[in-house]
Amino acid sequence: METPVNLHQLQLFCCIVESGSYTQAAQNLYITQPALSLQIKSLENKLGAKLFIRKGNNIELTEAGQLLKKYAYELLDLDKQLRSSMKELLEGETGQISIGSNRPIGRYLLPKFILSFVKEYPKLELKTSYTHTKQIFQYVLNEKVNVGFIAFSNEQTFPTKIKKYLIKRDHWLLVCSPDLPWVNWGGTIRELLLKAPLIGSMADTSQGELIDIELRKMGLDINEYNINLRMDDIESLKMAIISKLGIGFLPRTTIEKELASGELIQVPLADAYNPQIDYYLIIKEDTHIPPSVKTFIDFVLETVKINEDISRENQEEIIE
Repeated sequence: METPVNLHQLQLFCCIVESGSYTQAAQNLYITQPALSLQIKSLENKLGAKLFIRKGNNIELTEAGQLLKKYAYELLDLDKQLRSSMKELLEGETGQISIGSNRPIGRYLLPKFILSFVKEYPKLELKTSYTHTKQIFQYVLNEKVNVGFIAFSNEQTFPTKIKKYLIKRDHWLLVCSPDLPWVNWGGTIRELLLKAPLIGSMADTSQGELIDIELRKMGLDINEYNINLRMDDIESLKMAIISKLGIGFLPRTTIEKELASGELIQVPLADAYNPQIDYYLIIKEDTHIPPSVKTFIDFVLETVKINEDISRENQEEIIE
């Protein structure tokens, strides 16, 4: 039977890759360079392949080294997950939960979950990162985060191996500053978009993609409507609309304060226009869920059921 790869040697290998040299890696690891070289030589003998080649004063990965790099980080991450899960099992309510969220949810919805959760489970550590929806899908599938929060419409298709839980239903509103003539508009939305300057989200953002889907459903090509400006986040979009630079689509959840204060006004339309946008908690299918992560998921879903009138049955009906 073949001897398994030594995880300690994989750690040393990764340190060399990150440091760029044996000398720097040995200094970072507080070991001698000959000792480090012996460990890597042992790893190469075990794998039957050379991992590094020298080019002048530098070292580069061989093809075998590139392949090992891919698996080494995955194996070390699995080792970390195993140790963390074992610690949670033995010690109870401790551990770290890694969360990926798009910015609208992260700013307007997620904080109320996190603040309440931390009060109830002070020993659990939450680490949150913010990026766009497509990246969050990849983070979840590659298990770089335990849980993701994304905005999606029923016109879009979820990736395979993603389990989703509905946590809130929201709607797009077309809004403008109260000082612009569009507040008295009574025509159709299509006529308005052909006349009024539109402030939109960047095309590669989830909001930009969702709005373009909605406009195409109305038969409007992206080149037809008058995009005056594109912004890459909700707050910038709001400020541009409040500053009278044009009209724009925003989820109701993100502008409740501005609607209440009168800074933004929903544009009156002759045709009913209230497209839906759904917010989901997502995890990877068929993956081990540590106790701390399960506690967080259950807490969010229970909070949603109480506060948002979304039952567990309705949440589970949409799980694929």
